Amino acid sequence: MKRKERQRTGKGGQPFTAPPEKRYTFPTPIPPCSIVRVKAARRNPWRTEVGRRFRIGYYSQMDGLDCIWLVNDKGEYEQTLDHEALARFFEIESISRERSRYGRNRPKFLAID
Repeated sequence: MKRKERQRTGKGGQPFTAPPEKRYTFPTPIPPCSIVRVKAARRNPWRTEVGRRFRIGYYSQMDGLDCIWLVNDKGEYEQTLDHEALARFFEIESISRERSRYGRNRPKFLAID
C-alpha cells in the first residue's frame, strides 16, 4: 500500500510549488549571440548556402522561445527557424554567455567585417 504524501507548506500555510521537470517542450533555447553554420544535409533548404555563418538573434516575447531569429553578417535579422530545424541543418560553432534572452538594454548587432 502506498503511503500518502503530505503536502509541504511554507510560511503562512502557502504550499511550496515544485519546479517543473521540463521547462520547455523543445530543447533548452540556444543563447542569443551564439554562432551557427549551415551544414550539408539531405533535403536542406539552405543547401546553396552550406558553410554560411549566422548569429542567433534575441528572442521576441510575441514569437516565443521556439522562434529563433538568424542575424546575417550585416547585423540584420534575416530568417527564422525552430529548434528542430536548427539541430537538423546547422552546426553550433560557439555558444555565447549572453543571459538576456530578449535583449533588453542591449545594443543592436553590429556588422561583422
